[in-house]
Amino acid sequence: MEQKNLLITGGSGFIGKNLTEYFKDKFNVYTPNHTSLDLCDYNALEKFVFKNNINYIIHSAIHVPMFNGKENEFYNDIRMFLNIEKVSQFVEKVIYFGSGAEYDKRKDIRMVKESDIGNSIPVSNYGQAKYTMNLIARKSENIYNLRLFGIFGKYELINIKFLSNLCCKAIFNLPLTIRQECYFDFIYINDLGPIVKWILENNPKYHDYNVCSGKEYLLSQYANKIKQISGKDLKIKILHPEKNLDYTASNQRLISELGDGYITEIDFALRDLYAYYESHLELIDYQALKESR
Repeated sequence: MEQKNLLITGGSGFIGKNLTEYFKDKFNVYTPNHTSLDLCDYNALEKFVFKNNINYIIHSAIHVPMFNGKENEFYNDIRMFLNIEKVSQFVEKVIYFGSGAEYDKRKDIRMVKESDIGNSIPVSNYGQAKYTMNLIARKSENIYNLRLFGIFGKYELINIKFLSNLCCKAIFNLPLTIRQECYFDFIYINDLGPIVKWILENNPKYHDYNVCSGKEYLLSQYANKIKQISGKDLKIKILHPEKNLDYTASNQRLISELGDGYITEIDFALRDLYAYYESHLELIDYQALKESR
């Protein structure tokens, strides 16, 4: 049977790279960069979809404020999404990645359910954009929001992403630092591909799902797990005494359709990630790592 054609936007980013690896033997995968396909240009997007006979779109591209400034964050994220929504009539399915920020990060987000969306409207550019996308996805025929909270794994930015940062610090015998304590829910990047594949191959009941482990741990508990994996007597430092806002969710909607076997247990996932960095020391900038917080 002829392979279908899959467009992955944001293919050079953390999620895009991992999904490209996962799907490269399952579909004909297209990962154009911004220079070859500007997602804010609808005509260019439509032309690309028709030229390459695209069947599915996985949208992981976002406006990155640290590189592109904050002033156009909402406009660019919404513009890209609206163009993809318009072109969705020509493809079988579109999947994009929402955020727990849809629940409004001005307050604790603790074991929230999809039905809680709208109880509090987010005020940040990013949160408002993702909230608006979800409203559109819920009314669509073929657009699905996989709402992420904490997600970790290879290819993420080591110096700013919590679990990769701690794994690398442990490898180099550095103190494990936590800015502020809070409850957090992380899912391993290796689990995302099979979830996306399931959405593409089945008929989900809903158009948005919390994609998380459904288990919450304090950040210090994650640090202790990494300390145990390292087998070293490392210091764990919490830099600020005030507790930060929690960020966890229920995954019962997803489990009810997919089952609970899609989640890699956190201890196994952290051991896998730790081993990855141990075998790829060339990826780690020691001085930048040492100065990171």
